[in-house]
Amino acid sequence: MNVIVPSLGIDLVDVARIARLAKNDRFTRRVFTDAELEECGRRAFPERSLAARFAAKEAFAKALGTGIGKSLTWKEVELVAPPGHGPKIRLSGRWAKKNLSVSVSITHTKTSAAAVVMIFPADSS
Repeated sequence: MNVIVPSLGIDLVDVARIARLAKNDRFTRRVFTDAELEECGRRAFPERSLAARFAAKEAFAKALGTGIGKSLTWKEVELVAPPGHGPKIRLSGRWAKKNLSVSVSITHTKTSAAAVVMIFPADSS
């Protein structure tokens, strides 16, 4: 699949919905990487962090134009938060091999989480 870049995706998630879904281990293991679950588990409000990660994955899929399914799995998109830096999206599987640069911004309140993702050609220099 050819990606049209630059492209933009946005998603808004209800925190309570993700909190309910996250009680199901099958859901969390299908959607989140072990590192994401570990990182969110250390947060004061893990459900908010999970919701923000869910939104980031959805926003990435929208920017890519594929949705989640055959072309992109949940775990191929991982939101990482290096200490002292803003969040980043790390790609794995077939998407890690693509020459893409990804920018992500996330936010959340008690009730909502949102993410905006921009995909653009990686610097070829």
